[in-house]
Amino acid sequence: MTPSEQGPSPQGRLGRVVFAAVAFALLAPIGLATLPLAALALVSRPRTRGEVVAAGLTAGFSLWWLLQAGAIAEQTTRAAAVIATATFVLASRYTKASVTHRTVLSAGTAALALAAMFVAGPWAWEDVRFWVARRTGFAVRMVLARFWLTISGDAAGGAAAADLEGWLDASIRFLADHYAAVVALQLMAGLVLAWTVYHRVVKHPMAAPVGRFRDFRFTEHIGWLAVAALTVVLVPRLAAAKLAAANLLIVTGALYALRGTAVAVFGLTAAGGAGAGTAVLAALAVVFILPAVVAGAIVLGVVDAGLDLRRRWARNGPPAR
Repeated sequence: MTPSEQGPSPQGRLGRVVFAAVAFALLAPIGLATLPLAALALVSRPRTRGEVVAAGLTAGFSLWWLLQAGAIAEQTTRAAAVIATATFVLASRYTKASVTHRTVLSAGTAALALAAMFVAGPWAWEDVRFWVARRTGFAVRMVLARFWLTISGDAAGGAAAADLEGWLDASIRFLADHYAAVVALQLMAGLVLAWTVYHRVVKHPMAAPVGRFRDFRFTEHIGWLAVAALTVVLVPRLAAAKLAAANLLIVTGALYALRGTAVAVFGLTAAGGAGAGTAVLAALAVVFILPAVVAGAIVLGVVDAGLDLRRRWARNGPPAR
């Protein structure tokens, strides 16, 4: 059990949960959160009126979402959601693992199961990449066409539009190549959101709630996955597995970035600097120097994995102001 789940842990204000749910719905299919929420609520055997309503609504919406027609990319995402949900519910009921570890386990199980299905079945991952690139590219070009019409008489504007089109093409290729990492991150976020809401709607949940973000951590074994993925990416002889390794590297990098951010929040809180002003400055930093912020967060997360900075600070007192 991680420190983030030892003892009572606040779930946060309702406004934060609502904000997280709205943000998730804007960035990912909401079914990735409602499906595990419905499964968790049903397994907990709802008894009160609120529990029954929540379980019924989420189950009905999730069933409708799963039965929708869609291209192979959408069907792959839904299959991953079903596998990850089943794994998460079983792990929550029969293990004492932390929320973070159950989430990583569920996403990893879904990835391995889908990889086996693609190897044994008639479809190939290249088909998923093709549909992602085609769908995203069509939507982007529809927007870009209007942009071209608006500035068609301006030479400077035409050059800017051409540069924008090249940048968008590169972004579409990146999204198509790393769609597996995107789905994995969406899955994990959906599971965490579902677990958070589950603790608000069910009176007797199965395990501890999500802990404070500043205590976020995970097993150091994930670092070996990052090392293996980085090795595959850098060694030319392993080019055949480079794309899969790059997707794994993105996921592990995101986890270490979150860990580094949690360390920074812990340090600011211990120093008495965590407040609205700090949040605004952090948001501005992310907007204007995003690559440097992400790289710094990853480095801080890796350092914390080896040195456990927060435990050292807690033992030796807060950092100097």
